[in-house]
Amino acid sequence: MNQKKSKKIMETSSGVGVAGIGIYMISHPRTSVEDLVVLLIIALVIFTFVNTIAVILKFQGENKKMKLIGALMNLGFSAVLFYFRFALAELIPYVFASYVLINSIVKFISAVTYWRDGVPNYGISFVNGFLSFGFGIYLFFNSYFKTVSFAMVAGIYLIWYGVTLIFDAFNEAETQAKMSQSVKKMQRRMRIALPSLLGAFVPMTLLKKYDDKIASEDANAYILSQEMIIPEKAGINPMNVEILVHLSKKLMEAFGHVDLIFGDEVISYGNFDKHSYRLGGIMSDGVLFICNKDRYLRESILNDKKVLISFKVAFSDEELEIIKKNYERFQENMEEWFCDTQLAERGLLEPGNYTGVEDTIYKGTGARFYKFLKGPLKTYFALDTNCVKVADSLFEKTGFEKPATGNIVTPGAYYQFLMGALERPGTKIYEKKIYSRETFENHEKLLLEKTID
Repeated sequence: MNQKKSKKIMETSSGVGVAGIGIYMISHPRTSVEDLVVLLIIALVIFTFVNTIAVILKFQGENKKMKLIGALMNLGFSAVLFYFRFALAELIPYVFASYVLINSIVKFISAVTYWRDGVPNYGISFVNGFLSFGFGIYLFFNSYFKTVSFAMVAGIYLIWYGVTLIFDAFNEAETQAKMSQSVKKMQRRMRIALPSLLGAFVPMTLLKKYDDKIASEDANAYILSQEMIIPEKAGINPMNVEILVHLSKKLMEAFGHVDLIFGDEVISYGNFDKHSYRLGGIMSDGVLFICNKDRYLRESILNDKKVLISFKVAFSDEELEIIKKNYERFQENMEEWFCDTQLAERGLLEPGNYTGVEDTIYKGTGARFYKFLKGPLKTYFALDTNCVKVADSLFEKTGFEKPATGNIVTPGAYYQFLMGALERPGTKIYEKKIYSRETFENHEKLLLEKTID
């Protein structure tokens, strides 16, 4: 039996097993919470086992070793969960109820923001927020309903995720070629990912692993083991389009950041106006800046000491035109904004060394800043309209799929989504590369050698 067929059998079995557990949970919602927790752990073990087999079949060398260790660690984590299953049985329903409440508060804050910023259909967010809040409160005070609701929601999630796994098992290049555009569109919308909050700490983990490897091993060999390219997906890419995921040790940036490269320009959105910070910077005026790619990479890597993970995207000419039109709509809804350093240069503020994040960006890159006049991006909200939303907005109506998480999309969760898209046929992500101090040093050495020759 060849590797391709073995992988398909294992992934199909995984999907059927996970979906089967979901069906059982829905059909037996009155089962004890202890049994539900055991079922969830079994689902996790199935998924981890199949992932381990996939690693053995797919990856080679150092990359295979690291991924295999990660898969085995997940299996050990499942064993720990099983050992503490009774304690988890008491805790999980309350965690579920808390999550519903937190999510309802996020929806309500977004609804108020949308109403203030003139976003159409903001009333739907109000209704969703109120209903979710009422549901969360009811869950806390009704033990029976709390258990049944948890079983139903977890069951639906597992069925959906199982179907996704089965689809991926048969999702090959030949299958993609036979799909109509409408089927591909439905495929993108139906894809489900792991809960976004689980990915919030991914950037910190990735950076620690990178630092440890660079300190203990050959930097060039490790970087090469982490970079990937799928040549058959690259096609003809007339314009360089990259999605950057930031890894940083700075406190607020440790949870990551996402921005875009189009040709020789970088487009980034975030809380880049310290004067408008609310809730410690979780909310602020939404600011978009544009700057030169080379200057931005140097500033981020050499001065801010970040590691940037780049995912390259292949768009067709027609899709690039759509992105261009989406950006033109952005421009119609933006006005230029000036940081304190720029205002001082124009004589509108006293000269001084202004140190806001926006001032640092301007000094290092010469960026141009813009604010939105209205709409969902007028206000930055880390738990909703964050840096990831700009990529979604600019890529709208192209064949680029979105992470179907439904709620908070953190940079870490977006990284997980992009990694999955890189490895799946039929997606537009075709290359992963790393920008870091080490890659810059290697690049400059090569340029020096060419100059000497």
